[in-house]
Amino acid sequence: MNAEITRTAYFLGRRIDYVLRVAAYEPPHRLEMISVAGPMPMHVTYAFEPDARGTRARIRVRGGEGGFYRLAAPLLARQVRSSIRKDLRDLEQRLTGR
Repeated sequence: MNAEITRTAYFLGRRIDYVLRVAAYEPPHRLEMISVAGPMPMHVTYAFEPDARGTRARIRVRGGEGGFYRLAAPLLARQVRSSIRKDLRDLEQRLTGR
């Protein structure tokens, strides 16, 4: 599989464009993507499992381990969590028609 997703994010008021390539896809349980273009290395894993209320999604984002990333990790982690929450709210609205 050679699928790629182009994303735009905003961090500290700046626009960041990046491209993720699907590295592994095991429907309906797992999707892994790695960055192939953008300002920082990234590996994103989505894991899905049945839940009493629908489907539970677990999302793990790993980035670079160099000096800058180590120093910026707390700020980056907050920003990534916020972005993921927004994406999930948008997805829920689209799926439920709200």
